[in-house]
Order: sequence, then C-alpha cells, then structure tokens
Amino acid sequence: MSSKHIRLGIVGAGVWAERAHLPAFARISGVKIVGIADPNTDRARELASRFGIPSVYDNHEDVLAGGVDAVTIAVPVDQHFQIASAALRRGVHVLCEKPLARTVDEAAALKEMAGSAGVVDCMGFMLRFSPAFLQLQELLESGAVGPIHSILYHSHFAQFFDPQTPCHWTMNAERTGGGVSVEYGCHGLDLARSVAGDITELCANARTLVPERPDVGGAMQKVDVDEVCSWLANFSGGAEGLFHVSWSSSLSFGVEFAVFGQNGALGWRKTESWPFCQVLSSIDPTREMQPIEIDRRYTDRVGWAESWRACFMSGLAHQFTAEIAGAPRRSPGFHDGLESQRALKAIGTSLAERRWVSLHEASASSRADERKLGIL
Repeated sequence: MSSKHIRLGIVGAGVWAERAHLPAFARISGVKIVGIADPNTDRARELASRFGIPSVYDNHEDVLAGGVDAVTIAVPVDQHFQIASAALRRGVHVLCEKPLARTVDEAAALKEMAGSAGVVDCMGFMLRFSPAFLQLQELLESGAVGPIHSILYHSHFAQFFDPQTPCHWTMNAERTGGGVSVEYGCHGLDLARSVAGDITELCANARTLVPERPDVGGAMQKVDVDEVCSWLANFSGGAEGLFHVSWSSSLSFGVEFAVFGQNGALGWRKTESWPFCQVLSSIDPTREMQPIEIDRRYTDRVGWAESWRACFMSGLAHQFTAEIAGAPRRSPGFHDGLESQRALKAIGTSLAERRWVSLHEASASSRADERKLGIL
C-alpha cells in the first residue's frame, strides 16, 4: 500500500458502481481510484472520465494486475466468486456486493480464502451504515427496548410492476439462486442478524407474478424466480421475525425495519429526502411511534450525498478503508455474507419443499459443488 493512498480498483461499471461505489470512494481523501474494469469499455471510459480514473480495463484480472491494494466488486452475483477469489489470491482487500456468492459452497470458500489471505473482507450491506440505523443500533445497545422479542422487515418497490418491463438477469435462477428474496431479502436478513443474532430456522412462501417477460429484443423469456416472498424466522437470541419483500408492488412503501422488545420498540424507515432515513421510537405502549432526531455524528460526514445510495455507501466505504489502515473491525464481513447465504438457501429449500427449514441444513455442502470449486 502506498504510504499516502489506498490504491483502489473498481470492478463493474453499472448503475450501482456509478451511483454508490464511485461517489462514496471518490470523496475519501486517503483513497486513489486507479482503475475500473468492465467488458463494456465505453461505459467504463465514461465513468473513468467523470471520476478522474486513469486506467480502464475490459476484465478484472487486468485491474488486479495494475497494482491495487483493494477492490470493490459491483457486478452480477454469478461473477462474484471468480473475481473475489482472484483478488484474494493476490492478497487484495475486497468489498463485495451482496449476496456474497451464488451458493453456500462458494461463500464458505471465499470466507476461508479471506481468512487465509489476512485481508479486510467486507460485504456491501450498506443499509447498516445509514445514519438512522447507526443511531438505532446505539439505542438498542443502550437497552432502550430491553430484550428483543420480534423483528419486522419489509421492502416493497415497483421495479418490475409493469409486466412489459424487460426480463432482467436477476430473474434467472441459474445465475442468482432466487429472485426478490435474494435481491431485496439480503439486506433484511443482515439487518436482523446484526441486532438479533443468527437465524436458526425459517419457513417461506412466494409467488412468481409474471411467468414470462420480453427480453430487450422482444422475445419472451421464462421468469423462474420469486417476485413476492415472505418468511417467518426464529433467531438464536430468542426473537422471532416476519419478512416480506416484493419488486412488483404498485405502491412503493420502500424499506422499513422494526425491533420490538420488552420495554418498547424502535423503527427504521428509508426515505428519499435527506438524510434518506429516519428513526422512530415508542417506549410508551399507548402512543404511536414518534420520530427521533438523528445525531449529527452520523450525518456530518455524508452531508454532501444527493441520494440514499451514495449516503449509505459512504459510511461503509469509510469503514472499509479505515479497517485497511488498521482500525478495529466494524464492517460486515464475509462471515456475515456466508450466514446470509445460508438463510437464502434455506428460503429456497422451504419454497421448494413447503416446510420449515433449519439453518443447519443450509450449512451442509454438497461434495459435487465442492469438487467443482476445487475445495476438495
């Protein structure tokens, strides 16, 4: 690592890199973005020009070989394992978008590789770093609600409400392992785990609302993933949880997360206006939940952000780079990614077999997949 800067490579030049990763890392004084890689080099050059990045590549191997201390991975999930493992073999710090991998076996292998490499491994669970959620966690740690007995999470958007919206790569189970339960559910699983402990068992229900959608050329393609999904879960700390996610909601309620305890409740709601989220509280059971002012400690550093994506990612990016420089670990790591992956696998099993599933089942790896990954 340079004595003055962390040399960062960006893998992926899509919307998420443009709206979250690049704005966040470009504002950290100790970071120099030295390269961006994407097969769509025209798109990569456009972002390179906008963010002052000196080198553009058409593949991840070249950006790694260009001399980087760390990379962020913002590409479709079926590419995560290949890119993250290549970075880890070079001893490069990695921030990987969610979910960590396509399967539990891939996620477990990446966690083990990161541990052996001795690098900072970080998951893109950026909702943890919204100013309001940081304050909510502080309140929970102070005992504001007492012992937690229930978690409630929902994430509703109209992203694919229109049946004529073209088929998206997230609708291909072979590439993703699931639909909205993976795409939106990842964040809910992580927020819940961060306050209530690991999930021990769950039971899921889902629907595919539009079984076929046109591709960009107009040809109809099968949708083989869930578009609306809900699940019940039990946690190691004794709490229970209710989750519901949809990318086909006509009215976009957005994202809400609530924690109910013996002494009261706390809530977190994502908004579109600054600071893009709020904390709600109810200690008196006879009153509705009331807003709590967010402490400036959590907003001053991200006051420049013009979107929730940049705001939340900024907090995660600062923590990731601080840990590379030697700060104590606070960011969600590949361990958290693996636990999320196990829960996602359990959701898939529950949907297929119509039953409660223990997370111990989701921890069992198939020897065939291990051989495929070269673990055995």
